[in-house]
Amino acid sequence: MRSIVTAPAAILSATAKPIEDFATPWLYDLVADMARIRRAMGGAGIAAPQVGEGVRLFLLDAAQRDGTVLSRHAGIERLVVANPCIIRHEGQPVTGAEGCLSIPSTLVPGGRIDVHRSPRIVWRGSSLTGSAIGGTLDGFAARAFQHEVDHLDGILITDHIVAGPERQP
Repeated sequence: MRSIVTAPAAILSATAKPIEDFATPWLYDLVADMARIRRAMGGAGIAAPQVGEGVRLFLLDAAQRDGTVLSRHAGIERLVVANPCIIRHEGQPVTGAEGCLSIPSTLVPGGRIDVHRSPRIVWRGSSLTGSAIGGTLDGFAARAFQHEVDHLDGILITDHIVAGPERQP
């Protein structure tokens, strides 16, 4: 049974490989494990590397066990994306506080990290059956999508921290 992988595990800083085989029992099992872990931890999304699998797959789903959606996750519909690609970033980047299931210190009060993200994105990818999917996302949904794509590229929110002038060499 898979479980959450936490930093500094090497898989979290590696680039994930594209999914080539769709609609397989392994892929459906992976998504089921990811959904279980995400629900148990209360996050809005989770990427395959966060459960130890180096493939380009993530899910977004803010529904909690009782079916309610936390207000901080407003705008997230259930979305499972294989091989995602952000086609276009739109709007001036907006700063927002983010947490990460793989960085436990960001899940406690005061632990979130400010990250600059585009407020709107246009994206494409594949469904679990290999069909082309895509669309446009705004606000929190766009932020969460970008966060998960970062995971697939080996980027954590801590990589977005910019040193202040006093910390630069």
